[in-house]
Amino acid sequence: MTRLTIKHLTRREWDDLAPSFTDLSYRQCRSFADRAAEAANASSEFVGIVEGETLVGLSNVRVKRIPLSPLGIAYVHHGPLSQRQTGYCVETFGKCLDALKQEYVEARHLLLRVVPPSGGGHVLKSQATCLETRGFQRSAYQKAPETFLLDLNQSLADIRKRLDGKWRNDLAKSEKSGLEITKSEDPAYFDLFEPLLIDLSRQKAFVSARDTAFFRSVQAKAEAYEKMVVHLAWHDGDLVAGHIGSFAGDTAVYLLGASTRKGRDLRASYLLQWKVIEHAISNGNDYYDLGGIDQNENPNVYRFKKRLNGRLVKEIGAYEFAPGPLASRILGLLEYSYGALRARRRKTAQA
Repeated sequence: MTRLTIKHLTRREWDDLAPSFTDLSYRQCRSFADRAAEAANASSEFVGIVEGETLVGLSNVRVKRIPLSPLGIAYVHHGPLSQRQTGYCVETFGKCLDALKQEYVEARHLLLRVVPPSGGGHVLKSQATCLETRGFQRSAYQKAPETFLLDLNQSLADIRKRLDGKWRNDLAKSEKSGLEITKSEDPAYFDLFEPLLIDLSRQKAFVSARDTAFFRSVQAKAEAYEKMVVHLAWHDGDLVAGHIGSFAGDTAVYLLGASTRKGRDLRASYLLQWKVIEHAISNGNDYYDLGGIDQNENPNVYRFKKRLNGRLVKEIGAYEFAPGPLASRILGLLEYSYGALRARRRKTAQA
C-alpha cells in the first residue's frame, strides 16, 4: 500500500492547485480561509494529500489551540477537496480523511472536525458512511444546515418553467418595472451594497454571521478564481436591492442579499436572482446553493427560496475524531459556552 503523506503548501501553490478541484467552494478559497481563521484567532494551514508522488486531495485546515492547554481543534470547512473532472470517488475521499487523521489527530493530538463538501447534495450518504467507518462521530454541538439547491444543467427556459407560478409572476413584474441590473467584482460594489444590508438588519432585527465588511476584506485579497460577484438593482438612479454571490467550483452560493422598501415593491430581488442564475450558468456552475434557510425564524425568505423549486438538501453537518473522549467532552463544553455567550451578545446588539 502506497503511503499517504501531508504536504504543507504555500499560498501560491494553493492558488495554482485549488481551481482544478470541482468541489472547491468559497470556504476553501485561500482569501476566505485566511480571513475566517484570523476572525477566529486560529491559524490557517493549506495542505496537499499525497499518495506516493500523486496529489489526491487538498484541504485548508484552521487550527485553534486552547490557551494554557494541550487541547485544540483542527477544522476542515467544506473539505477535503477530492473531486476533479472525473467526479466524486469515495475511495479518494477516504484517503484524504485517513491522511488528515494521521496528521492532526495521531501526530498533533488535535480534535479533527470535518464538514465535507456538499457535492450537489448527491453524495452526502456516501460521505457520512465513509466518515463513520473511520471512527468519526457526528458532532453533538454543530447543527446540520439546510438549503435549497437549484440544478443548473438545464436551459434557462426549463428553469423558468419549473419556477413556482407565484415566483414566475413576480419575476415577470420585475422585468417590466424599469429596473437596471449591474454586476461587478470591484470591492467598491461591496461599499454600495453595505447600507442596504445594514438598514435591512435594523428593520428585521438580525445580525449576519459574516457581514459585508468581512466579505469585502476577503475580496480585496482574492485571486481571479475566488472572486465574488456583486449584483445591484437600480431604479431611476436609486439603489434598491443587492446580492453578493460566490461562483467558485461547481456550485454558486448566495451569500448576502438585501433590498429597500421600494425594491420590494418593484420585486427587485426576483430579477436579481434571475440575473445571478444567468451568470452562474455562463460561469459553468452546475448548482446554485440558495444559502441557509430557517422556516420558523425567517418564513418569508424561506418561502422566497422554496418557490424557485430547487431540491431541499440537509447537509450531514460536522463529524469529529478526537484524540480521546475527555478532550472531546471538554472542547464541546467550551464551545457550547462560547456559543451561548455569542448568542447573548447578538441579542444585545439587536436590542
